Amino acid sequence: MITADEIRKKSEGKYLEVLQSSLKGENCFPLTIRSNKTLSKDFIRMSKEIAEVFSASKDRKGFGFTVTSVPVKTRQHGIQDIPKSITFESLPDYLKFLNKEKEYHVMMENYSFIKSGLPQLESWLKVNPKAIIDNSDVWSGLLKVCQWFLHNFEPDKYYLRELPIPVHTKFIEENRPILRLLLDELIPNISNSSESRLERRFYLKYDQPLIRFRSLDQDCWHIRYYDDLTVPIEQFTRNPINCFRVFIIENKMNFLTFPQTPFSIAIWGKGFAVESLKNIEWLQEKEIYYWSDLDVQGFQMLSQLRSYFSQTKSFMMEMQVIQNYQRFIVSGTPTSTEVLSHLSDQEFEVFEFLSKNNYRLEQERIHHAVILERLEALK
Repeated sequence: MITADEIRKKSEGKYLEVLQSSLKGENCFPLTIRSNKTLSKDFIRMSKEIAEVFSASKDRKGFGFTVTSVPVKTRQHGIQDIPKSITFESLPDYLKFLNKEKEYHVMMENYSFIKSGLPQLESWLKVNPKAIIDNSDVWSGLLKVCQWFLHNFEPDKYYLRELPIPVHTKFIEENRPILRLLLDELIPNISNSSESRLERRFYLKYDQPLIRFRSLDQDCWHIRYYDDLTVPIEQFTRNPINCFRVFIIENKMNFLTFPQTPFSIAIWGKGFAVESLKNIEWLQEKEIYYWSDLDVQGFQMLSQLRSYFSQTKSFMMEMQVIQNYQRFIVSGTPTSTEVLSHLSDQEFEVFEFLSKNNYRLEQERIHHAVILERLEALK
């Protein structure tokens, strides 16, 4: 048998359906909630639950649900009137029972307001009543932003906070989730669905990730007097460097002290930030070497980088290096292991050894003279 608490929970579960029906102009009333539970064997408890259901009904309160009951013969307590179904006869009854009258009327007012300003959203609104409710205080500003994108948008011209829209400077940042949904609906031809961040998705200017790199040979670098630069990733992507080799180095100190090498540059990898390099097409034409700590994370990053640039070679990351510097091995950082599908057999052997023993050999431990010898062997 259904209880008063279950009636409320099931009624709340119907709320989205009721709102959608209202927005579509459909009438889903009378709305029935069935009771198909077996009777409690505890007569006192059962009697209390029945009394609570009738006490909460429209017959007692003047609003809410009506109860349809049926006589049921019980073995120990004779015939009892048991609620069989619960019915909300009208929308007002239902809304008052849930204390949603004000919320509903505000939603309908906002629906009319939004539809009059952006009729293109009508179909979307009808299936997204919760979005109307959740953003009830900001629809005026949301419409201003959407209308600007519809009629005045120019790609790569403005940063988010400088958009010439009469809303406060943080409004768009504070309302990113709903704006993304609305703009996806309104300007799908502009939306870049592969990007999740609002600025990238809708081609706004943004504070781009920076990439730091060093020229290891002035002959392949057209800007004299500068051999250590930090630039936005987009500029680095658009301006290929005339070099043959690229060394991507995880740790900052090794990046800073990496020796001069003919026809080469060094990029500071900054750990898993190597992902930011994946769209730099001109790197596909370069001989790439990756050097990091000899630990599980280092080989994860190597595999990740090689998934972008299949020609990537590991640098100073073989078992012989571990054996030569075993006195410097320390405990690594435990991490969940994953399938690394872009390692060679020899690299995977080192990875498994490090993972099994939770070892780490920091790349700073490698002597500078050894690095020079290895670079000499590459010539």
